[in-house]
Amino acid sequence: MKLLEGGRAGQIWRDGNTVIRPSGAWTPTVHRFLRHLRSRGFPGAPDPIEITGNQEVVSYVSGRVCEDLSDQFVGSERMLLSAARLLREFHSASQGFLESDRAVQAWMLPPQEPREIICHGDYAPYNVATAGHEAVGIIDFDTAHPAPRIWDLAYSVYRWAPLSDPANPHVTFGLDDQLQRAEIFCTAYGATMQERLQLPEMICRRLQALIDYILPSAAAGDETFVEHVARGDARLYLSDMHYVRSHRNRLLKALC
Repeated sequence: MKLLEGGRAGQIWRDGNTVIRPSGAWTPTVHRFLRHLRSRGFPGAPDPIEITGNQEVVSYVSGRVCEDLSDQFVGSERMLLSAARLLREFHSASQGFLESDRAVQAWMLPPQEPREIICHGDYAPYNVATAGHEAVGIIDFDTAHPAPRIWDLAYSVYRWAPLSDPANPHVTFGLDDQLQRAEIFCTAYGATMQERLQLPEMICRRLQALIDYILPSAAAGDETFVEHVARGDARLYLSDMHYVRSHRNRLLKALC
C-alpha cells in the first residue's frame, strides 16, 4: 500500500485501484450518494466499495491532484474552464438524491436551505483530479451535504480565483486576475445573473460557516480541525471575508 499525501496526513492509503480512508457517521449516506452519481451517468467520482469498522474503501480516481495555482498546469484558463464545467455536471447528476434516497441521511456538515442539490462542500483544486490539462474527477466527498447550488459555486469561485489577499502566502494572482478568473468560472459554470449578484455575500457566508464548524470541532478535540486552527485557517478565512467585502463592488462589476 502507498500512503497518499494531502489532507489527514498518514490516514489515507492507496491499495492498487482502491483508496482506504477514515470513515464517519456520514459515510453510509455518502456511499449511497456516490452510487446515485454513477446511476446518473457521472463518471468523475469514486465508486463506493465497502465500509469496515472505522474505514471506508472507494475506487481510486486517477489523475494528477495539485492545489498550487502557480503551477502552470493547474492555474491555466483551460483548467479553470474545465473545473467549472465539471462542477456543473456534478451538480446536475446530484439532483434527485434527496427525493429518491429513503434511508436515514447523515451529513458531516449541516444542510443549508433551500436544499436544492447535494453540494460537494470542498470543491477546490486539491480535491479535483486532472488529466490532459483538464479537470476530470472529484475526490473526498466527506463534506458533501444538501444546499443550494450557489453554496458550492461560491466556495468554488473563492478557491479557484482565488479570492484571497495577494499578500497572503501561496496566493498567485493579483486582484485583476482574480476578478477575471471569477468571471470565467461563473460563465463556464452557467451562473445566472441572480447567482452572480449574490456571490460576494454568499462567499462570506460560506467562510463564516466554515469558521463556525472548525472552531467548535477543534475545541472538542477533533485532531483534523485542531491542526486546521493551529495553522491559522480560521484567521485566514476571516481575512479573506474582509478582502471579499472590501472589493465587493469590483467583484460585482466583473461578474455582472
